[in-house]
Amino acid sequence: MPLAWGWRHGGNTWTEQQREQFANDPINLQAVDGATNSSKSDSGPGDWMPPSAASHCEYAARFVLVLMAYDLTVDDADRQALTGTLDSCRA
Repeated sequence: MPLAWGWRHGGNTWTEQQREQFANDPINLQAVDGATNSSKSDSGPGDWMPPSAASHCEYAARFVLVLMAYDLTVDDADRQALTGTLDSCRA
């Protein structure tokens, strides 16, 4: 989950310690190349998913875990993208 996205969806109320924990949480960190990280920017799943379709299920599942762990809000477009992706993973 992009740090700026988290900030806009509830992280703006966190303490400095909570922000640091979020930024360094292993469930929220994924090593990728610079081009992939740049293409993601601060987009949520409604606007960006990993280039490899094989990675969509893991990305969506981890995104939801972070949402729940940090009690973040999610807008309709991101919720629909996550739901659709996770529903397809079960098929």
